[in-house]
Amino acid sequence: MGEQLTDGNPDIADLSDKNRPTKIAEQYRELYDNAWTDAFETLNQTYRNDEKHVIGALLAILQVSQTLYRR
Repeated sequence: MGEQLTDGNPDIADLSDKNRPTKIAEQYRELYDNAWTDAFETLNQTYRNDEKHVIGALLAILQVSQTLYRR
């Protein structure tokens, strides 16, 4: 009965799915907490406090990593 209720129901989260929305949000939060702030501080010194360039560099890193991850 429980399987029939959850099977194909988009409102019931599959907790074994590593790509469910809450898990993806957790991964991005960990990325920000653990790596993003350190990278931002390092790049901020490199780019002499030019926040626009720092964010652009971090965005490029994120985009390349997502492309490589999907392969």
